[in-house]
Amino acid sequence: MKRIVVHYGELSTKGRNRKMFQEKMAQQIREKTNHLGEKIKVSPQYDFLYITWEHTDYQTIIEILKDIPGISRFSPSYQVSKDLDSIKKEAVRLFSSLELAEGESFKIVAKRSDKDFPYDTYDLQREVGSAVALAYPQLKVQMKQPDHKLTVNIHQGDYAYLDLTSYPGLGGLPYGTSGRGLLMLSGGFDSPIAGYLMIKRGMALDAVHFSSPPYTSPQALEKAKKLAAQLTHYGLEMKFYNVPFARIQEAIKEHIPDSHSMTVMRRIMLRVMDQLLEKSKAQAIVNGESLGQVASQTLDSMAVINEVTSTPILRPLIATDKTEIIELAEKIGTYDLSNEPFEDCCTVFAPTSPSTRPTLEAIVRYEQALAIDELVDEAVRETSIEWINESYLEQDSFDDLL
Repeated sequence: MKRIVVHYGELSTKGRNRKMFQEKMAQQIREKTNHLGEKIKVSPQYDFLYITWEHTDYQTIIEILKDIPGISRFSPSYQVSKDLDSIKKEAVRLFSSLELAEGESFKIVAKRSDKDFPYDTYDLQREVGSAVALAYPQLKVQMKQPDHKLTVNIHQGDYAYLDLTSYPGLGGLPYGTSGRGLLMLSGGFDSPIAGYLMIKRGMALDAVHFSSPPYTSPQALEKAKKLAAQLTHYGLEMKFYNVPFARIQEAIKEHIPDSHSMTVMRRIMLRVMDQLLEKSKAQAIVNGESLGQVASQTLDSMAVINEVTSTPILRPLIATDKTEIIELAEKIGTYDLSNEPFEDCCTVFAPTSPSTRPTLEAIVRYEQALAIDELVDEAVRETSIEWINESYLEQDSFDDLL
């Protein structure tokens, strides 16, 4: 039997709600390992959870766990017979898997819940430590902040468990514990990162993409779908809403001054989002705005744009700069997709000189030239919905759409 011990981190502060958080994490681990073809048992405990299985190699499970939100750290736990010789042999074997340098340090930590085991924790630490020191004379014993720490767990039953290597988790909160949001997903760098950060904080997400064919291409739509699929690597399957936006943008171009067109467009997008939120039972809008990055993201612009909705708008990138966003895109695997040269509806209709300080009075006056309710209702009515998961990334490339 193979085993990994998963530590929660922030979940330890959740008090009476802890069980719900643990179950959400366990559910995602089961979903993410479902394709492996064997039963993966996930057993939540008070301060950690156990994952046990039979056949799949450790590295496959490790690669899955490192990108699941809510996990602080996790350690492969190796099962051996509960006798001293077997424990010492396994300890020596585990250290053989490391690249050990001269002068590195180690310590042994023993935990014994089975009081009938003939060695107490101090004896066990001394015996196992001596075996490791004899096998690896280049190592020295160090009790505070050693380079390597081996934990020996003596539980009730027939087996002992040894943990040596600890892997960092993604942190944050388990997926789905912080409600559901709708992500305004363009094809750029920012909105996928905003989605990732909210997933990491435990929010379940669906994606909303505004497309404007024939002004935007099938490749631009495909790009957005693949970005959504990459986000599901960290969460679970999501709905992808494709909102037809060309008629609205044509009306804005015809009736609204160029300098105020972006403000009006963003206000109409939020009206569409509100209707989709009501249909989807989501609770918040998520976008990739960063303060001052473009004209529509100044405080004056955001105040006017926000006026059309009372829905919470979450902006996890609000205090980041482009360099930080690009670094995160490279880290989570969205950089190459976002870098594909297919423009979305915001870029193809971008104004030449947008206002950075629009006034609400002027915007409301300009909007009177538009049949906004009719345009919004039509866009929502014609919105298509598709389920997207990580396997979508394996589908045909952009070249097949040319």
